Amino acid sequence: MIEEIKKTINGVLDALGFPESVTYTLELPPSGIDFDLATNVALVAGTKNKQNPRELAEQIAKDLEKSDILLKAEVAGPGFINIKISDAVLASELENVQASKGYGSNNEGKDKTVCVEYISANPTGQVHIGNARGGPIGEAIANLYEYFGYNAVRRFYVNDIGGQVEKLASTFYYYYEISLGQKVEFPEGGYPGEYIELVATEIIEKYKKELSEFKDKSEILPFLKEKGLQSTVENIKREVALLGIKFDHYDYQSEIEESGKAEAAITRLEESGATTQKEGALWFKNPGDPDVADKEAVLRKSDGDKTLTYFADDVAYHIEKYEQNYEMIVDVLGSNHHGHLPRMRAVTRSLGYDVDKLKVILYQFVQLKNGEEIMKMSKRMGNFVTLSQVINGGVTADAFKYFILSQNNDTPIDFDVKLASERSEKNPVFYIQYAHARISSILRKAEISAKLDILKLNQDIEHKIIKNLIIFPELLAEVKESYQIQKIAHYTYGLSSLFHEYYSGTQILIDDKETSASRLFLIECVKQVLSSALTILDIDAPEKM
Repeated sequence: MIEEIKKTINGVLDALGFPESVTYTLELPPSGIDFDLATNVALVAGTKNKQNPRELAEQIAKDLEKSDILLKAEVAGPGFINIKISDAVLASELENVQASKGYGSNNEGKDKTVCVEYISANPTGQVHIGNARGGPIGEAIANLYEYFGYNAVRRFYVNDIGGQVEKLASTFYYYYEISLGQKVEFPEGGYPGEYIELVATEIIEKYKKELSEFKDKSEILPFLKEKGLQSTVENIKREVALLGIKFDHYDYQSEIEESGKAEAAITRLEESGATTQKEGALWFKNPGDPDVADKEAVLRKSDGDKTLTYFADDVAYHIEKYEQNYEMIVDVLGSNHHGHLPRMRAVTRSLGYDVDKLKVILYQFVQLKNGEEIMKMSKRMGNFVTLSQVINGGVTADAFKYFILSQNNDTPIDFDVKLASERSEKNPVFYIQYAHARISSILRKAEISAKLDILKLNQDIEHKIIKNLIIFPELLAEVKESYQIQKIAHYTYGLSSLFHEYYSGTQILIDDKETSASRLFLIECVKQVLSSALTILDIDAPEKM
């Protein structure tokens, strides 16, 4: 229905002589306005074409009222148009909601694939609460694409080479020497903390025989690094599985270098004139940075080995993604990667790729609270709070996901473990899931089938529910473009609130069978849409609680 209304609006714009398409919104009108939808089309089109928005709105509203879909169109404020939809069209749309488990979806993604990379926690430790934030975000984005018919490929990038990995290997070697009874100092820059000690102890015990056959440190150190990294990556896989996440690919930085892909990427950049020598190193020359001031844009270091940088490997990794012909490439990264987007967009442009296919979603840090108490974290010292500690400490995976997804990615989070552990209406995810379970219970117990007579749904609260239901497709379409996943989370809470209010003030099953059937029909629609929204958020929609 939303698409048909947009076609009607676009037809009016076309008839009025607008030469270009106009991007406008259809949304719920302000509270207290007795209309179904509101649009800013006249404001956008008027401003774009230097026309008075109010006058243009009057003309558009007049023409819209000639449509069979719309019952009434009225101008508000400086040029908004409030729209009332005919009962027949609303009834037809509710029937679409009730009949479809994928309301608001379409087949636009048929035969298309998107790539979503997320979490990508360093294998020098566990998945802590900070980088775990990327998990629900990436999974929800992948799910949203799948809802629209795309195939979503989930990827995890393993940063398994470089200085931090060498320090990790030195830490493993330290514990190996300790196991032999030697008195040694902890390596500078090493990784203290119980977790790394446990990993070291496990691999030393497991490979005791192999270690005894090596001649010296030059053989032992790389062996410990290899086995230690295997162990930490396997631990990461187990930890993300706590959220129900399973990646299609674990891509290793070391394999990108060993395959020659990074060198090939540098050669392509050199041939395109996008590199320069400075201070003995090879830099990517970003046309937008003529002074070559971005130190993160070094491709090959000035050291004796001409070591390739993380950036060089990352360029090769993104070339590989582009060569897979993904429809979209989405990177979900922590805010410390803020320089990633302009740098990578400049590189892809230099290589001749479509920069608009690359989307980088940045998320801010997470601070843990237990009620009013702030929980301190320090990854280097090994006393950071891990995802597994939070989940195993009483916060369900669903609660963790909702608390993450209900916040704007750009906003730091104070994650309240105490609230997230509650099983009461104070906990928003419990409140939402209870709405779904309660509707399921009512539908199971009903002795009459749900059948719609929209004229029987004449209460204000019923009208509010209907308006919230029919806006769902537009919400999903908007979020797919903006990646503001929190809007779906807020929507589920708002729709659940309307249902709880409805249930508290209205008896669903009454002697009037037609009214009862219509009310059952309405709450079944609520259940369907809640289920779809929760599926996108990767949160369970329980039948019983």
